[in-house]
Amino acid sequence: MASRLTNLSHITVSGKVFPPPQLFQNIPMLHRILEQVLEDWLRAVEPYQRQIENASSDSARLSAVTSGFAELQPSLLKSLFSYAFFFVAADNAYTSFYSELNRANNFSGLRLKHCKPPRETSFVRKVRMIRNIAIAHFPSKEADAIDAFAAMSWQPMALSWSNESHPDLEQLTFAPGRFRGTDAFGKSIQSQDFEVPGVKTMHYGHCLPYLDHYDEVCSSYLETLQAAMS
Repeated sequence: MASRLTNLSHITVSGKVFPPPQLFQNIPMLHRILEQVLEDWLRAVEPYQRQIENASSDSARLSAVTSGFAELQPSLLKSLFSYAFFFVAADNAYTSFYSELNRANNFSGLRLKHCKPPRETSFVRKVRMIRNIAIAHFPSKEADAIDAFAAMSWQPMALSWSNESHPDLEQLTFAPGRFRGTDAFGKSIQSQDFEVPGVKTMHYGHCLPYLDHYDEVCSSYLETLQAAMS
């Protein structure tokens, strides 16, 4: 997805620049990085998936699935964790961009009406949690003990398919299920949900629509301010 902000520029109010030029550069760059992370993952999967689809027998197909499942796990972690890291950076960048537009709107005295940013979805919260607990602060000393344990448990992974279709290694799933246990008082507890059903689903099904919505809100808000100040 190409950011709409690529063709826009900052506004100046009483000598102050809103938003900072770096955000105009970094947001489109972050979109490119996310796309490249997905492309790298699909490139890693492709030869294994081709073996599965071209297998001459069920046993050969199962062997290809087993091999791909085992050998692709480091690539999945590298791609998923990279994606989570840069997605959170993009989300934070849009939040900062939107905040800067609010400052410009208030500082100018225009008080223009504008759209609100997208609500953070449960999946977006999950990606942020993975970034915070499973990557940036690994092992976490701030999260609940059972969540910190779950975030450290990068394996097992999972792959499922129906009898009517070939296994799709693009859907190799991170952190299937939740950890369960008991606390110091004997009460049953369970970890947060860290499950991600494939980097491709993560990108197209959840993260890209969210970022695209944020991009549309920010670009529309900026254009409204620019029109009012022209």
